[in-house]
Amino acid sequence: MSTANVRRHLHETRKRPAGIKNRKDVQQDRFLLLLKRWIGAALLAPACLVTAITLIVMLWRAVTRMDFLRSEEFVFFSFGGLLWALAYLTGLRPVTAYVLGHELSHYVTARMFGGRVFDWKVGAEGGYVETDKSNTWITLAPYLVPFYTLIIMAVFGCIGLALDIQEAHAVSVWKWTVNLKPLRFLYALIGLTWCFHATYTVKTVIAEQGDLKRNGEFFSMMLIFLINAFLLIALFLAASPAPGLGLVEVLRCWWSVAAGIFGWLLGWVW
Repeated sequence: MSTANVRRHLHETRKRPAGIKNRKDVQQDRFLLLLKRWIGAALLAPACLVTAITLIVMLWRAVTRMDFLRSEEFVFFSFGGLLWALAYLTGLRPVTAYVLGHELSHYVTARMFGGRVFDWKVGAEGGYVETDKSNTWITLAPYLVPFYTLIIMAVFGCIGLALDIQEAHAVSVWKWTVNLKPLRFLYALIGLTWCFHATYTVKTVIAEQGDLKRNGEFFSMMLIFLINAFLLIALFLAASPAPGLGLVEVLRCWWSVAAGIFGWLLGWVW
């Protein structure tokens, strides 16, 4: 994302004589980057480790103790993910669609924080959004939120107001009549769009996008991983066919893992 503030800052930086680093804006930027590094190392990195282990443990419990793998939610989510994998491996690269979702995420988040948008552009070569507002959430929004997944959920939410998406509905196709269950399409499209989001998030992070550098690469990657891990856990909870595997169980597991790691570190230090 390219913002008016960032462009102005870069222009002033180019005009600044060599060796001058004590200007207020430069000091503030350096302080914020240093603070984010400390937050990333002291808070986000441990939280990422605990959350990753929790996700693995909960998935293992679901696979070994419950019929999770045979659940309708998991089957159709996986089917959507498989469709995206096949499309990607066969050469489909919807770059423009990704750039559109990327820049719209910047656009919408900037507007949510009260920013004004002066100009924006989308193309296969890239895009930008010019706004007078810039913060961590605006610059990292495309990596934290699966834009098209939210669109799909909003669309099916609206459909659900007029139609029971949990029930099968008879649809006539030429001479045949088939029973279609809208909820299955929802699961499949969520799987497809989330895998699309994950694929291009990884590709963009590897390419060292400017949005990450602006907030510090380590801090940005830790925050991106943590939010997406939380999103996966939320999808996992929604797809779980067993009422015993709910939010309370996940929180209990998270706390147990955190306490175990903290106890191990104390024993190792002392």
